[in-house]
Amino acid sequence: MKNGNDEDQDNLKATYGALFFGVPNQGMDISSLVPMVGDQPNRYFLESLSPQSDLLQEQRAMFPKVFDFRDSEIISFFETKLSPTALEVSLVKPFFG
Repeated sequence: MKNGNDEDQDNLKATYGALFFGVPNQGMDISSLVPMVGDQPNRYFLESLSPQSDLLQEQRAMFPKVFDFRDSEIISFFETKLSPTALEVSLVKPFFG
């Protein structure tokens, strides 16, 4: 919205608050997910969630600059406990004899 048209600019100025739930803005460990995704089209999206992602690093640097109003305040809440990660489970077809 910061670089958008006049309507985007007006919406940004009218924004009082925003909540983002489940947003891995500092990245997430994708090592267990990469083998499941393989070379599918969503691989780039998955890699963009990695802590080493250039996209995430750029967004992390730009976000505070967007809310550069005098009364802007950014407060972050995040989990402090590790979450279980995804596991790939191979399914065996039942044998009917």
